[in-house]
Amino acid sequence: MTVPASLGHVDSLFPHIEKDWWKKAYNEMYLYTDGDCVEVPAITETECDELVGIPCVQQLLQTQGSQIKVLDLCCGQGRHSINLAKRFQSVNFRGVDQSSYLLGLARERAIAEDVQGNTRFQEGDLRQIPEADCSFDLVMLLGNSFGHCNDEGDLESLREVSRVLKPGGIFIIDYVDGSWIRSNFSSSGWEWLEGKKTLMACRERELSPNKTRLASREIVIDLEGPTVLQDLFYSVRIYDMEEMDNLLQKVGLSLQAEDGLQLITSTREGTIDMGMMERRQLVVAQKPAESKTANALDRDADVYVHPNLVQYYNSHKGRSLQVSAPVPAGTTILADVPYALIPSLDPSQPDDLICSNLKCRQRVTQYKASVRCQSNCIRDVAWCNIDCRTADQARHNFECAWLKNQGENLRQNEGQYTFAMIWIVLRLLAGRYLELQAGSKSSKLYSWEDRFKRGWESVDLLHSNREHWPQTQIQHWKRLAELYLTHDIQSDLTFDDMVDLICKEESNSFGLYPRETGIFPIPDPPLDRGLDYGLGIYPRATIINHSCIPNITWKPDSNGRMVFTTSRKLAAGEECLICYFDLPKYVDVKARQSLLQEYFLFPCACERCTQELAEEL
Repeated sequence: MTVPASLGHVDSLFPHIEKDWWKKAYNEMYLYTDGDCVEVPAITETECDELVGIPCVQQLLQTQGSQIKVLDLCCGQGRHSINLAKRFQSVNFRGVDQSSYLLGLARERAIAEDVQGNTRFQEGDLRQIPEADCSFDLVMLLGNSFGHCNDEGDLESLREVSRVLKPGGIFIIDYVDGSWIRSNFSSSGWEWLEGKKTLMACRERELSPNKTRLASREIVIDLEGPTVLQDLFYSVRIYDMEEMDNLLQKVGLSLQAEDGLQLITSTREGTIDMGMMERRQLVVAQKPAESKTANALDRDADVYVHPNLVQYYNSHKGRSLQVSAPVPAGTTILADVPYALIPSLDPSQPDDLICSNLKCRQRVTQYKASVRCQSNCIRDVAWCNIDCRTADQARHNFECAWLKNQGENLRQNEGQYTFAMIWIVLRLLAGRYLELQAGSKSSKLYSWEDRFKRGWESVDLLHSNREHWPQTQIQHWKRLAELYLTHDIQSDLTFDDMVDLICKEESNSFGLYPRETGIFPIPDPPLDRGLDYGLGIYPRATIINHSCIPNITWKPDSNGRMVFTTSRKLAAGEECLICYFDLPKYVDVKARQSLLQEYFLFPCACERCTQELAEEL
């Protein structure tokens, strides 16, 4: 459908959007209307600085001795490829775009910048990338170029990205921040076009009823004529972070939450309508590397530790974490994986489980659709699919007979809490058993091993606090260990080791909640973290100490990693502190102190508690 320039007012924008509108939109006029973002060298320089600042990208582009290949999808006039090609002359850059006009500019500019030797630009469709399988180390899709198709087209595009990525390859995408757009929706805007004194762009916008698509109309007027130069209708699918994560998972890519950025395009003086470019999300994902040998410690490959995060010893608190250099607010400092993980069955949500494969850890919310144990050991065990069950079979074999013989009896006789406690101890033992079966491990696999231990060594370092637990409690746990942890279990640990392991579990486990823990100051109205759906032992995360005025929030991601994010800027040498409980539920200082003493065996001496106790006295 061709839209005439004299169409005038319309009741809704959506009926006037042509299929594949983007095939005509990216022309010379695009450079004028979006020139305030895409034709300013300083903006390109800043965006490329941010890309290179991502640790995995920096490491890749600086790799010596091998030919790194980068694919710039929807490259337009090649501004990112050309900028990066000048910086990394040994890296090969390939640009693909459907606009022959913009590709012509890209080729001209590559020659002008003398990077034609390591850049090449070709015409192609995002849904059918003209490149071979597994041929690129890095694929970029930048500049809000995603979401132009329907949902199936978007998914098809990401499948193509996954196809052309090498195993272990990195994918970077920026897209319209759907959550921000919905909260800051503006129905119209206008601006004088950069460098064109008589050109004006007027824009009208509309959200679809379900708020998943944003339609826009852009009318460009030349006042010197006066003439309408363009009357363009277009729409973009807007995604929030959870939706993007789900899409990536569907095509086999793993979101690297710690490396993501929020892109805020700076406005300049005058009337500027930034539209969708004002706030974007930049997401980093990775294609799983091919594993040639089974490794019981593979799960630790998903651990992320910020370069400035270090461990030190405090004579009062024991092991603690601090930052060695300043860290901005909103920075992920740690994403830890569990050594053992179990679901917390809520009677009101009996289908809410967690995939038993520790390399997966996704929530399984469809009981009937999940894959069950072939021996029907216990209802709590489930996997996402057959592949997950197969990959997890060796670990599950360790627990299967025990769960079938003792699981339900333990739950009925001792209660759900005790059942969960003993089961997660059993899964700790399963992890240790697999490590022993695998034999010696490589001396160093990950960059963070000079600061933190991995595998069973990290569990072995956990403090049991055995001397602080009441003797009645210790006697109770000894009884449980005798009844449930000395039979049908392949382990060389002593009875006393088993009791110690129970103490460690009770002192160091994390609940998995759907919302963040430790937001401070407490928002008004307060929002609690919700009902827990899992319980895990996160060996490195447990080193972070408690405060009732935390500077770190924590929340599990969609793959069961516990992610810790700074809630304010941290200074060099500052200790990282989390809240162990839900702050909105324990506002009174006496309630907080009582909770910490009962469940965590210490009184809080943070500045907030000290001040509030003094005020009460």
